[in-house]
Amino acid sequence: MPDLVELRHVSKSYGPVQALKDVSFSIRAGEVHALLGENGAGKSTTMRVVRGETAPSKGEVVVAGQTLTRFSPAVSDDLGIAMVHQELAIFNGLTVAENLAPDLPTRNRAGFVNRKALNEFATAKLNLFNLIIAPDQLMSSLTTGQKQIVEILRTISESRRLIILDEPTSSLNAQETETLLDLIKSLRAEGKSVLFVSHRIPEVLEISDRITVLRDGEYIETLENAGLTEADLVQRMVGRDMGELHRRRASSGANRDIVAFGAKGVSGVGGLNDVTLDLYQGEVLGVFGLEGSGASELSRLLFGLDVPAAGTLHVKENVVPNPTPLKMIDAGVTYLSPDRSESGLFKYRALTDNITAPVLSRLSRMGLIRRTKVQDTSRAYSDRFEIKAGGLASTPASLSGGNQQKVMMAACLTPDPDVVIVNEPTRGVDVGAKAEMHRKLIELAENGTSVMVFSSELPELVSLCDRVIVMRSNRIVGELIGDEITEDSAMTLAAGSAVH
Repeated sequence: MPDLVELRHVSKSYGPVQALKDVSFSIRAGEVHALLGENGAGKSTTMRVVRGETAPSKGEVVVAGQTLTRFSPAVSDDLGIAMVHQELAIFNGLTVAENLAPDLPTRNRAGFVNRKALNEFATAKLNLFNLIIAPDQLMSSLTTGQKQIVEILRTISESRRLIILDEPTSSLNAQETETLLDLIKSLRAEGKSVLFVSHRIPEVLEISDRITVLRDGEYIETLENAGLTEADLVQRMVGRDMGELHRRRASSGANRDIVAFGAKGVSGVGGLNDVTLDLYQGEVLGVFGLEGSGASELSRLLFGLDVPAAGTLHVKENVVPNPTPLKMIDAGVTYLSPDRSESGLFKYRALTDNITAPVLSRLSRMGLIRRTKVQDTSRAYSDRFEIKAGGLASTPASLSGGNQQKVMMAACLTPDPDVVIVNEPTRGVDVGAKAEMHRKLIELAENGTSVMVFSSELPELVSLCDRVIVMRSNRIVGELIGDEITEDSAMTLAAGSAVH
């Protein structure tokens, strides 16, 4: 197959920061080409160069034999190159149909939007995923995974030669992921090229024809995907053995005599029905459920983001009346959002503002913020989590996904909580950052903090947790303890094959 896009000795600097160093590889016409590397390896910069969002400092980009002299998304559109970013670019106030076809000529003779034609177009696209979503439904009412699918469908609906997908499955469930991978295979069969970026290595091995590995902004190798294993790719990505990543931790420091946090008879938003659970001191408790199980709604309710219609929350022996996030923080409970972009970070504020936001009242005197205290606290937690940034004045928007996740975790811990609720703690981060996050969570538990982990990644729960509760149909349907925690047993409960 001929090359569609070729990078020749591409380097990119942002001031003193060298993001890419002499990177050369090609993307063939009609292939799925995966790009792998840890956070900070240069994947995002490479994608932006290929998409035309940024110009290389050195080197050339050749598209269909033409060396580019101008870099802009408009030029790339003309060349048939599109990109779906990990951070969604959607219109929450518009309908699904309007998001799927913002440029579709669907006006009638009177100049009004032809809603029937627009909705028919949208329904045909949604049927590719067998989604039960009304085309006139507002985007703001969808789950993160559903929003991701709409943006992907919008891009592949257009006439493109190369589609760049940045972590397209990070918010999708197993069924949605399988459907998307089938769609990508269909695109390849039509002769279109896909540049596929994912931290989920099994997906990369399933879908890609070739794999390019970057490390620290440098090109490492391009591999034909034949006989490769996860271990082969991880070793090339990180330059070290990561065999401990999904190995069950040897011991537990949980004290089952002390209940640190719990819910009793909780019902509420989304149909949650009579949920009762206890979290013990020093325990890592996992919560797993498939899409629509109520797990995501439960995580919000436990932190007071949504108000329970019935039941109570208690921290140790104290009931928290009419829980709100502020009351939960005051009671010693903090929460890690699953969505960095919309609710997890102040993306364009300094790291100091993000890390100390939950404790500003403690760092103030007579209503005035004590800047020295803010700087010292921020620096201590930045060092603790080894956040790689140009300084505390840097913004999360300038950081890699893994470092953004560390900033959120640092903010969670500045109040020195007794209980930490983390929702998808390693979504969209590489294997190295994932291992670091796992170590931090285990350290918290070993030091007596109680940790509740909501995750859609079963290997993560298997390796981290002392117990896992499984949800289905908005209620808890089973509990797994110790060696009972396996992917098969959790999935069996979640899918309704058995009740444990």
